[in-house]
Amino acid sequence: MNLLIRRSNLLVSMADPIAVRDCWRHHADAITLSLEGHADRRSVLNDAIATASKGGAEVFVRVSKAGLATDLQAVACQGLTGVMLPCVESSAEVADADKILASIEQHCGLVPGALQLILALESARGIWDIRPLLKASRRVTQAALDEGALAASLNFVPQPDLDPFDYARGRVVVECTAAKVTPVGMAYPLSVAPHELSDAHIHELATKAKNLGMKGVMCRHTSWVAPVNAAFTPTPELVEWNRRVREAFAKGVVAGTAAVPLDGKMIDVPVDEWAIVVLAMAQACAQRDAQKQAALARIS
Repeated sequence: MNLLIRRSNLLVSMADPIAVRDCWRHHADAITLSLEGHADRRSVLNDAIATASKGGAEVFVRVSKAGLATDLQAVACQGLTGVMLPCVESSAEVADADKILASIEQHCGLVPGALQLILALESARGIWDIRPLLKASRRVTQAALDEGALAASLNFVPQPDLDPFDYARGRVVVECTAAKVTPVGMAYPLSVAPHELSDAHIHELATKAKNLGMKGVMCRHTSWVAPVNAAFTPTPELVEWNRRVREAFAKGVVAGTAAVPLDGKMIDVPVDEWAIVVLAMAQACAQRDAQKQAALARIS
């Protein structure tokens, strides 16, 4: 089972040299360096990519919509996983980025298709036209819902006690899952007004996002990373339970039955199939964490 483990993606502005310098220290699965609105930082982008990758994180660059071609041409191949496209609204935008990345790959001697795309969904049109956006390039691995930007696009100020984005969130999750693209987003109301909270509160909201169908979070603060990683990683208790599910179901199959009791619950085919997913996710998360630890060990 090939699973994309990108639980946390730390968004770092290239306009903040200290944040760029320290971004690799926070154990994020991925780091996105944002050039948007800071074209003057293109000259130091390659050094920033090298810095961000030191801790084993995948590294993306968020380019500006107006300066797409120029921003992409400033990107180094070494250490780069891919590009985040802001406020995507048409398949033509995705196709244009695909072509530019293909040219960069050819120039750098990379395998065709090596550089990935994350689509930032930030407007009503982006949500409405999501299906052709997801299909516009095989490079698209994730679609990230930015509910704060979406609220601005819809020209209203959301209130904390009323979640206005059930439809948008549900559509992103369903369309992405059908297209085999990973949906990314945080639970409301933190999704609209990002700020620092306690680890417990971030973990609670990230768990809610996971239960809503999201597979990861764009982390707007470094304090989000650890609780987000924890929320999207199966707990030891969940892993142990699903191991027992697999063992009990296997014994039932040998005995010629399609459902077996376990701790007062009936274990059938769908439960066993979900156990396979949970165990695969736990193993993949452990492998991803081991990769990051190995990268940190090389530094020390």
